[in-house]
Amino acid sequence: MHRRNVTGRRVAYLRSEQNLSQSMLTARLQCQGMEITRDVLASMESGRTVITDDDLLHFLKALRVPLRQFFSTDIQELDEKFATRRAAKLNAHVPNGKN
Repeated sequence: MHRRNVTGRRVAYLRSEQNLSQSMLTARLQCQGMEITRDVLASMESGRTVITDDDLLHFLKALRVPLRQFFSTDIQELDEKFATRRAAKLNAHVPNGKN
């Protein structure tokens, strides 16, 4: 089966890392105003249902994690390298490395 949603697997991982059941995460999401059931969450985690950008914002808040944690380690490492290079470029353009 072609995965339509790679983020769902990360949601499941982050949820289990925090010892949250699907019902507990569903309750957190509902408290934020997201219309979701445990069955829909299960479908998202399995990749059968796509997680939209709006859904992702709710997951960020409910799981209390930064956006980068929803991506693979490879992507996180690339993001870190990009941020480091960007900071170095910005510091190179500031006299004496000061703002």
